[in-house]
Amino acid sequence: MIRLKFIPSIIALLIWSKGNSQNVTSPFETLKKKKEIVYGLDNRRTHIHQHHTVIYGLYSGISFGKKLRFKIGINGTPLEVGKFVDENGIIKKSRLLFASLGEEFDFFQYKKFGMTTYLQAGIGNNFYRQLNENGTEVNKDKQLIIPIETGLHFSYDLLPYLKLKTGFGWRFVAPDNSRELGGYYIKLGLSFNLKTFNETRADNKTTTR
Repeated sequence: MIRLKFIPSIIALLIWSKGNSQNVTSPFETLKKKKEIVYGLDNRRTHIHQHHTVIYGLYSGISFGKKLRFKIGINGTPLEVGKFVDENGIIKKSRLLFASLGEEFDFFQYKKFGMTTYLQAGIGNNFYRQLNENGTEVNKDKQLIIPIETGLHFSYDLLPYLKLKTGFGWRFVAPDNSRELGGYYIKLGLSFNLKTFNETRADNKTTTR
């Protein structure tokens, strides 16, 4: 419960501390801005059953004013992950697959630096196997998972069409028998906007004529 309150509290504090700044964007005003289709990758590093791994994501959605995005996606771990061993010496290997709905809001921008809130909820299955100490499969099944991820992300504009992105957050997983799949996530990567790239290249050609 402490973790559940921790990240939203940080986000609220940051919004409050910048509340009188012209660099903070209102989500209600953003909804009135121009809409466009967005798509991309949403990969995040995490740990599952003591195993450092990656949850891979692919999404599409609608962007308002290039700041507020509502997304639908498919997420998962294509390969089995996990090093978890219970009191009986049973190793549990998991493979996650879930659909998701989410939002990202670029609420703060100062020159090339930006801050984004991240919230995503999904539903799917954990396809798992249990192995004994000799590596022999003793059980195989699937269980419902309802993951909820919340976090705070940061960006830096390297070029008009290229951003450096990083961030952190926490994943909560329901129901109770899936809580062990929860944990932190971190993001680090580059974001490339093909539309802006083409527009920039066209502008450069026009300028050099």
